[in-house]
Amino acid sequence: MKKTGAFFLFILICISCSYNKDLDTTESKLQAIKSLQKKSRKAKKDSILYYIDKADKIFNKNPKINDSLLLENLFLKGNYYKKQNNLDSARHYFHKTISLVKKPNSSSRTIFFFRSAWEMENLKGNITNAISIARNFIEISDKEKFKKDLIYAYNYLARKNLIFGKYQEALQFNNKILKIADEINNVDMYVITAIAKSRILSYYLKEKEKAVTLLDSLSKIDCSIDSKRQIYRRYGVLNFYNNDFTKAISYYKKVIQLTKEQGVLSKSFERKIDFNNNLIEAYNNISEAFLKIKKNDIATKYLDSVKPLLDVNTKKVHIISYMKYRFLIHNRTLKNEDDILKEYLSFIKESTKQQEEKINEKLYALELANEKEKIAIQEKNKTIIDNVKLESRNIKLIALSSVALLLLVTGYLFYRQRNYAYERQEMQIQQRLLRSQMNSHFSFNTLSVIQNQFYGDQNIAVSYLGKFSRLLRLLLTNSLQNYVLIEDELDLLKRYIELQLFRFPDSFEFNIALENFEEDDILYIPPMLIQPFIENSIEHGFSTINYKGCIHIRLKLLEKYIECVIEDNGAGLQKQRVEGKEKESVSTDLISNFIYKTTKQKIIILDKKKRNKEENGVYVKFLIPYKLTNND
Repeated sequence: MKKTGAFFLFILICISCSYNKDLDTTESKLQAIKSLQKKSRKAKKDSILYYIDKADKIFNKNPKINDSLLLENLFLKGNYYKKQNNLDSARHYFHKTISLVKKPNSSSRTIFFFRSAWEMENLKGNITNAISIARNFIEISDKEKFKKDLIYAYNYLARKNLIFGKYQEALQFNNKILKIADEINNVDMYVITAIAKSRILSYYLKEKEKAVTLLDSLSKIDCSIDSKRQIYRRYGVLNFYNNDFTKAISYYKKVIQLTKEQGVLSKSFERKIDFNNNLIEAYNNISEAFLKIKKNDIATKYLDSVKPLLDVNTKKVHIISYMKYRFLIHNRTLKNEDDILKEYLSFIKESTKQQEEKINEKLYALELANEKEKIAIQEKNKTIIDNVKLESRNIKLIALSSVALLLLVTGYLFYRQRNYAYERQEMQIQQRLLRSQMNSHFSFNTLSVIQNQFYGDQNIAVSYLGKFSRLLRLLLTNSLQNYVLIEDELDLLKRYIELQLFRFPDSFEFNIALENFEEDDILYIPPMLIQPFIENSIEHGFSTINYKGCIHIRLKLLEKYIECVIEDNGAGLQKQRVEGKEKESVSTDLISNFIYKTTKQKIIILDKKKRNKEENGVYVKFLIPYKLTNND
């Protein structure tokens, strides 16, 4: 039985292990979502939405997965629609993202969610909503933990307040940025923010002296080349609008020098574009200052330096300034207007050519990207088909394995039930065999006694025969049942002991004690389990003693069994005859086997002298199974 159970357990473990790799644990789902989100960031066009939607399906099936990953997925979807210029959908997902952010803010990613949301509102022209989102981010964020993130919100609110004419409010947000820049020791951020403050003071609040004082303090700070360039640029603008054109020109020259130094360090394409625009602006500014003091030749010289720098990436404001100053110079020098028109048309032609080249580059890049996209889509479709086929195979395999497992379990349960039925039937057969052996043994002994009595007192023999017949009838009735009422079994036991007292008058006495139940309670027990031990006490324990024997029988009702204890004060196990022991071993072996199979507990049989040398007799203890009904 144990080997069979172990075999089936081994089969179940093997089947379980074979599918262990297909089970989605929480960790594997998290890793799958992270992988899909990573792929979406690298993918192009429709592939982006494919990976995001795939991650969405995992979220829908597992709503308790980490909220931060859900926020990231919504944000990625908003970004996708933004790239597709579907601003309404992008706005929807950005708002959905920030609505799920828990207060207080605990993630450095939150600024990206809120910034995208207010920038989208800004694009849609909903400036009030954008300001509200920026303020909301400030409210939920820890002012110490997220200092750098708060700078974005403060900067946005400062710029928007300037547009609405709320200069003092703009100045307050500017001061907040200055405070953070100072706390985190970011010199360049501090300088650039202070320059913006000087512009607010001079241009909007007309507090030019405060602006100059602020710039004077900034000029003493050791900062980067670009920060120095911006300080001198602001100095130049301030002096220009104060009509101090000579001083403005001196600062603009410093700006040109620093811009060229910065250009040497510019290596990336984007940085070179910035350098060109900064240099064009500086040349335009100094040209304008020279024009103010009527030095047209010098202004022309600087404007000539601008001409080769103009290209398709030049900001429109710089092109307009350049053309304005050119027209002004031509007007003053009374030169042929055809020259400037020719120059303008030449510039337009060159710009158009550059624009066409740029468009062709973009078209080529687009074609290349489309080709890659086609390949990616084909690979994606192939992957989907392969996955569907794999899932189909897995489903079939799981179905077959489930059927096999069900058959195995059913077979195991059927085998166990049949095996249990066989064991039960075997126990019942052994029990009946035991009863038949005891019946014949008891009957032979009793009839021998009756025979002897007929040679003596016949009246006693007749009385003994009557008692024996009633006992035999009860014994035969009980022997046909697997379980009998405990009341009937105790009645049979008493009749048997009384009959033995008839054989051996005044040779022993007995008592039966019941605990936790009454004799007439409805309890069913297997018959003839106690009688063989009583017989051993009478036949073998008391046969060689010269004092009155005593048998104590105690039955105690437990939760699942009845505890039976039988004690006598006879000769004990050591003095019993070898023949008697052999007879005892046959009956007790059968009973022991039956008791162990039904209760999983062995019978305890002890010589009392082993416990106490002053005591005589045998101690027997075992458990008897019981039922509350007689239904097998």
